[in-house]
Amino acid sequence: MEFGTASGRFGTLPYTRCMVASAAAVAIALAVQPASPAERLLVVAPEEFRPALDEFLAERSRQLGFPVAFLALEEASRPSAAEGSARAPDAPELLKREVYRRWKAGEVTALLLVGDVDTMPVRFMKLDRGTKEAFDTAFYASDLYYADLARADGSFDDWNGAADGVHARYFGEVHGETNKKDPINFDRVSYAPEIAVGRWPVSSADEAKAVASKTLRHQRLVLAEEGSARAAADELAFFASGGWIDNSARVTALVERVKSKGAWQTDLHGFFVAAREPSTAALAAAFVRAPAAIFHTGHGQPWGWEGCFDRGVMTRSPATDTPPFLFSIGCSTAVIATEPPYGAYFDVDGTLQKGTNAGQVFTDFPPPPAPIQRDACNATSVSEEAVRRADGGAIGVIGCVSGSQPCAHTLLDGFVDAMAENPTAPAGRWWTTALARYVRDEKLMELTPTDGWYPPSVFFQGMKFVYLGDPTVRLR
Repeated sequence: MEFGTASGRFGTLPYTRCMVASAAAVAIALAVQPASPAERLLVVAPEEFRPALDEFLAERSRQLGFPVAFLALEEASRPSAAEGSARAPDAPELLKREVYRRWKAGEVTALLLVGDVDTMPVRFMKLDRGTKEAFDTAFYASDLYYADLARADGSFDDWNGAADGVHARYFGEVHGETNKKDPINFDRVSYAPEIAVGRWPVSSADEAKAVASKTLRHQRLVLAEEGSARAAADELAFFASGGWIDNSARVTALVERVKSKGAWQTDLHGFFVAAREPSTAALAAAFVRAPAAIFHTGHGQPWGWEGCFDRGVMTRSPATDTPPFLFSIGCSTAVIATEPPYGAYFDVDGTLQKGTNAGQVFTDFPPPPAPIQRDACNATSVSEEAVRRADGGAIGVIGCVSGSQPCAHTLLDGFVDAMAENPTAPAGRWWTTALARYVRDEKLMELTPTDGWYPPSVFFQGMKFVYLGDPTVRLR
């Protein structure tokens, strides 16, 4: 994990106002949610997946108490869905505009994207990262794009506020690492989400059916045991393995706040591991116990959480109908796609760029990535595999698609505090609350560039985190 401190080795970060924050959106998202909210779930998937999802759509409608809507990806891609757009929209924008339309009509509070990035379009945001070979450009997959539907005035937010010249091709642009004179929020995104968004990283109807069935089994047991005394359902596990900074004290404080609320059980001597290198045996024991959720802070990689969780732990964990929810703030623990222009990627014109890691040097702005990345460009991680596992693994995962910094702990704090406040709310609501709190607590709309690279990293941290799973699942 690329840990540092805002007032440590990077120096104190100045906060001076450069634009007006979306205060209304943040306030709404931070509002206390009812214990059993009426979720209006929209499921988007390729039409060919529809038969594999029929049982899920029907039963999930009964569980949520409101009909779950299905939208074929092909229907969302119709040009007519782009009314009001000043330019020819691509697949992510067409989909987002249709979701926005339904949200304005009161039809959507949560969105489930059924498809990995080789199947379901993803939006890549852009950073002016200081890498000469990449022409100071980096792209990161961001599903926050689909959650942040509207500006403060309720109008559609296309994440393309700076659309002149080359910038018309880039979305969610963040400056401040190389361009010191521009606003960090270069595209003026509103950031705070209006809806909860999750993604099932599946590439076939069979995989979709398997994850749908696992989700239904999990929710049957959770809803049947509501108010019952199944011990593990009330437990949370925390693994603090360090990183570039020692954050065990902050995790301890978070655990104590959870305990004070009384809704969840935590054991500082059993499941809370405040060690530099917690063992795979300890993590494996947590999977056997099957707590409601397992949280991790420390170094990470696509293959797992350093020193404690990897594919071996996940695949050897026992089959269960109540797998835990996983949340790591380690680097790259939830990779879902290639990382252009460092890794190879298909650009929007269909050309395969080999990437700077393979020796490519860009002498101008790199072409933006295509919304669909297939074959080797559809990178993966143990988080995706855990969600896809049909008989266990994880019911959902939140993690970072790239490098993670100390400010990510604010996201973890927000999520866990929301769990403690509203234990029976859907996990997606905890996540939207955490994102809105991040905007407020990290003062995103007041950040300005410094001589270092950290302020823009603070800004786009939440843009790099992804939620894998059904955002309407309950853990209690």
